[in-house]
Amino acid sequence: MKPISVPTIPLNDAIIRVTRFRDELVKQVPEMNIPRAILIPIYDLMAIVEKYTSVDDNGNITYSIEGVRAYFDIKITDELLPNDITALVVPVDLKGNDIITNSITGLGNPGDDSEIYDFTKPCPDQCDPESPLYVP
Repeated sequence: MKPISVPTIPLNDAIIRVTRFRDELVKQVPEMNIPRAILIPIYDLMAIVEKYTSVDDNGNITYSIEGVRAYFDIKITDELLPNDITALVVPVDLKGNDIITNSITGLGNPGDDSEIYDFTKPCPDQCDPESPLYVP
């Protein structure tokens, strides 16, 4: 695996931060409703990147987004909120603005013009309970 140049933090710092998050939320939300993590499938992220990537005649690659932003949400049908806190993902343009269109349907059908993606998978349903970041 080749090294990449992105910010990282030590494992102990990450555990402290995850624990602090859970400790703060447990004061306001029942333990069973606190999200542990959200899996964002790479193939879905890559599809968004590909949509906003162009290659010119000389093979130069241009990206028209700087990344994606995830908004935490609770689906309307999740009245008891057991494990269904997910995230909606939107592409972010080069100026740092969300790319959101005014779709009426938003059903993911061909021709749907929504740029609000709903493909995340919540933890604990999609978890690694052996991870040191899976704080009890």
